[in-house]
Amino acid sequence: MGRMGMSTIKEIAERTKLSVGTVSIVLNGRGDEMRISKKTQQRVLEAAQGLGYLPNISARRLRQSGTRNIPAIATFWPSDLAPELLGRFFTGAQSPILEQEYAFEMSIQPYKRGHVEKIKEMCDSGMYHGAIITGVSAEEQRYLESNRCNVPTVLFNRESSVYSCVYVDSYEIGRKVAELFANRGHKKVGTIVPEHLVNAENNLRYRGFVESCGRYGLEIEDRHIQVAPMSMEGGNSAARRIVEGGGRVPTAMFFPIGIMAVAALPVFHRASIRIPDDLEIVTYGDHEAEKYSVPSLSTVKLPVEEMAAACIRLVMGLIQDPGVGPKSVVFETPFIFRESCGGFIREL
Repeated sequence: MGRMGMSTIKEIAERTKLSVGTVSIVLNGRGDEMRISKKTQQRVLEAAQGLGYLPNISARRLRQSGTRNIPAIATFWPSDLAPELLGRFFTGAQSPILEQEYAFEMSIQPYKRGHVEKIKEMCDSGMYHGAIITGVSAEEQRYLESNRCNVPTVLFNRESSVYSCVYVDSYEIGRKVAELFANRGHKKVGTIVPEHLVNAENNLRYRGFVESCGRYGLEIEDRHIQVAPMSMEGGNSAARRIVEGGGRVPTAMFFPIGIMAVAALPVFHRASIRIPDDLEIVTYGDHEAEKYSVPSLSTVKLPVEEMAAACIRLVMGLIQDPGVGPKSVVFETPFIFRESCGGFIREL
């Protein structure tokens, strides 16, 4: 029974008023197979936790898989991170499996902003062999760096000296979009800020854009900075507010994720704002939808798929050799010019 003797099983059986056999089946992870109701299984697990016992998942997986133990990796995904990124992340994460480099199980664990201690608890629970943490705020990252997770952990798109990490230079992305707009002769520009990043200190992409606009002499009026959720609905309503806000519409806009811009296009179209003639658009991300929209969208590419595969390889490497120090992998973010905005025209 892993770390648990008969006496504990009896205690759990007494506490739950169930038979020793039932308790044993649930703790061995065979509850579903033996048709024991979810409610009963929950009762057993809660009683087991109350007695300080967590089933030893690794031992159980070993028994079930017969000969080889497949590592379980948890990917923590915040509820406000653009869900379209998850599809791309998953596509990239599965490539090391499909290329037969590694065998592992991956589960996506959603978490709510501000409950970072839950991530630490789950990492330390013995349920997972490794963790990939996405989208943490600067504050959450500091917490995790001073309360280190007890399993091999990789941060996705965050720079860290404590954990292994895979990231891009976010400030530089904002800076080079501002430089592009200035270089194309724009004067008034606008942008959208993802709702959960409004006051975030690590919203470096936005900071890079706004600070560089100041440096290159571009004007951003307050009403041309719209706050919206990172979704299609968010992009659509932000565009409506810019169009209906009166006054001149900016001549160039930077969208924080491609799908928001895809959903903004019909709003501009109905308002007879021609893209790119009246308004040039640059997005961030490079989701497939941006290639097929009308007009197609120019973007700064976030190589999500490659980054996800790099996270998997790093975490698997750490699981196989826990003694290795933290490694960081930096990815480039090239411009992809399509119809909504052309390339650089003149030196600044």
